Amino acid sequence: MARIVVVKRVLPPSLSILTRFLTAFIGFLIAVYITSVATGLGFSETIRTAFESFVDLNVFRYISVFLPIALGLAIAFNANLWNLGAEGQLVMGAVGATYIALFTPLGKMDYIAPIASLAFAAIIGLLWALIPSVMRLYLGVNEAVTTLLMNYIAYYFSSYLVKGPWRGRGVYGYTTTDMIPDTSKLPVVPGYSFSWYIVVTAFVLVAIVYLLLYKTRFGISLRALSSSIAAVELAGISSKRLALVAFCISGAFAGFVGGAEILVYHRKLVEGSIIGSGMGFTSIMVAWLGGLNPIGIVISSYYTAALYRLSFALQIGSAAIGDALAKSIIGTLFAATIVAEFVSKYKIVVR
Repeated sequence: MARIVVVKRVLPPSLSILTRFLTAFIGFLIAVYITSVATGLGFSETIRTAFESFVDLNVFRYISVFLPIALGLAIAFNANLWNLGAEGQLVMGAVGATYIALFTPLGKMDYIAPIASLAFAAIIGLLWALIPSVMRLYLGVNEAVTTLLMNYIAYYFSSYLVKGPWRGRGVYGYTTTDMIPDTSKLPVVPGYSFSWYIVVTAFVLVAIVYLLLYKTRFGISLRALSSSIAAVELAGISSKRLALVAFCISGAFAGFVGGAEILVYHRKLVEGSIIGSGMGFTSIMVAWLGGLNPIGIVISSYYTAALYRLSFALQIGSAAIGDALAKSIIGTLFAATIVAEFVSKYKIVVR
């Protein structure tokens, strides 16, 4: 009797890249179709708006979020560590930046305030990632589960702060803190909602992560973790230490982005689900779509950011429609990415 089995395969690099391009293209067509149906616009009109989204300068608003987080996740994923907690690490970074800006003297110092806020945000993100990594390495607790659950703890912790002890005195019925001081704010590009400081930092991180992963002994050992822990240990390198560092870098990058969201976009702490808005989860897809390669992640960040712009550019009169569109499009891309990963690594044969 014939059996259907799934077997592993290794595609040549050129075919693997082609698979990802096809995934992105098919995902784009599906996203345009969903948008066209949801908004009632014609397909050609939606295509035109989609292309406008790709050249809209506001894509940097989302690139400055997706790019650093996905770079950090790529470091963890390259080491075969499943950090699904970027959303929570982002939120906790936002909490850290708000604390420095609102409740310490550093927040009122020119020039020092944004640097201190972002640095503390990165530290808080790192510490938040450290918890599941220690549980994984020393207690054997699955890090995918713990990081995922800790996202919701971060959500509720942030919401507790803005509804309780940190609630602003001048916000009336809103659940937010007061606005952060002007000294802590980063300047945005006039007419847009992003800061070149964060964008430039994100691209500097691309170079740093590339050199780290491909030009250093640490990076080579890190990537070897996914194939053979024993080989890494035989080379005299502690696999636990490598994994711990990878997780911490990943958390620090997400925390940094959370801080930037406060200093550039929100300008105050809001509820966790609003700060994250699912962008930490989306960054997982960005990292995989980019093949866990820093250069590929630049392209996938731009692509995903443009689709985000598309979903919001086409909302007509109702924020709920735009939000639903964004989630539908990103969900479609997630599904397409999973299919691409499956096709590039496995094949179905009948025996």
